[in-house]
Amino acid sequence: MDLLQEQMKMLAGEVALSISSLKRLSEKAASNPGDSQLREQMRKLKDVINENRHQIRVLEQRMIGSVEKTPNTLNTAEMSQALSKLTTQLNEKTFELEIKSADNRVLQEQLQMKTSENAEMQETILLLRQQLNYKSSRNPQESADSETIIKTCSAELLEHNDGKNGIDSCEETHGDDNTPTSVMSLNRVFSREDAKECDKCTSLSSQVLFQASEMESLKQENVKLTEEKDGLEIQSNKLTEEASYAKELAAAAAVELRNLAEEVTRLSYENAKLNGELAAAKEAHCRSNCCERTTTHDFRQNKRSDRLELGHRKQGDRILIEELQKELNMRNQREAALEAALSEKEQIESDLRRRINEANRHEEDLENELTNMWMLIAKMRKHGVNVEDISSNDAQTGARNGSFPSNGHSFQSFKEEETFENLHGMETYEELRACYQEERRRCEELERLVSRMKGEDISTLDVTSLEELQNFHVEAITKICHAKCANYML
Repeated sequence: MDLLQEQMKMLAGEVALSISSLKRLSEKAASNPGDSQLREQMRKLKDVINENRHQIRVLEQRMIGSVEKTPNTLNTAEMSQALSKLTTQLNEKTFELEIKSADNRVLQEQLQMKTSENAEMQETILLLRQQLNYKSSRNPQESADSETIIKTCSAELLEHNDGKNGIDSCEETHGDDNTPTSVMSLNRVFSREDAKECDKCTSLSSQVLFQASEMESLKQENVKLTEEKDGLEIQSNKLTEEASYAKELAAAAAVELRNLAEEVTRLSYENAKLNGELAAAKEAHCRSNCCERTTTHDFRQNKRSDRLELGHRKQGDRILIEELQKELNMRNQREAALEAALSEKEQIESDLRRRINEANRHEEDLENELTNMWMLIAKMRKHGVNVEDISSNDAQTGARNGSFPSNGHSFQSFKEEETFENLHGMETYEELRACYQEERRRCEELERLVSRMKGEDISTLDVTSLEELQNFHVEAITKICHAKCANYML
């Protein structure tokens, strides 16, 4: 009995699993009705479900037959155990039935909500149809397109519903008394939800058509606005060109008016002058009724005087022009002289910069020699040689020679040679001290000379004086370096 019950439970689980997979395949087939593989899988699942249900019936009959064939010799203990098992199974089944009833109530509530949503969607569909009819009356081509789309959507909806009804019919044919009612109700709910989704698709397609028509109208309006904008821009460009041309004409007219005003003033001055001459001539003619010859002679003299004045004026203008030309030539000559002086000054500055660069390089060489000297001093301190003696003698020899080698290696070798030659030159510490004081005094003098050189202006000196100053400066730097070295060793 227990084995048969376990087999029945396993078969019931397989049936439930097959039913759920059949639902999924039915949904896929509704979205893709032309797929033959899905139909083949659905047919196989239906065969498996029928076979499992047949096995469940066979097991039930075997359980009933085994109970009937049991001998009457069974004791009461076994019967009580069987009854307790049956009661526990009954309790489990009742609990499952309560759960399924609760699920059914939830599904009924969802169904009511979906029906209310469906009613709202139907109202929106009616409104959209009214709007579509209104639009179709305005544009017959768009109405024909929308009618074709609605027909195609309705045909797809009918095919979808037919497919769902076929699946439901198949499930109902296979669903007998042993199948639970919740499964059948779920199938109905799924079919209704699919129908509602198709209705939503039709409503959305109608909304898309409406929005497409609105977008087309907006595009047409946008094209019109762009054309108007281009026309306005062309007009504005023309107006700006006309305004610029008008400004140019106004400027030319202003210049012409100014010239005309100057010409009018000049003519008015000449007219006044001629009027004055005419009045003078008339007055002279009235006075000289008797002495006409004298007046004519005076008039001729006046004309001659005017001509002489005009000749003097022209001569003065010529003289002024000649003076201006002379002054212009003098200015040109002065500019040429200034340019020559400027070029000469630039050449002198370039020479001075070159010499300054050479002095800087020489100074760098001296610094390198100083570093080599410090290295030599350190080496001599390691060997225990008296550095004060060497530094004072080096300072005296450097001052007498006035020049030092620029190479650090030659300087070092020269110092090493003279170091060992002059080790026995000095006898006592007092002589070394006196030499050091002498070198200190000479270094102070050199520092004063350098400070005085810094305060003076060397731009006015010639080339020879600059070279002398350069040599003196190099000698002063070398002496200062030797003095510092000696001071450091003290």
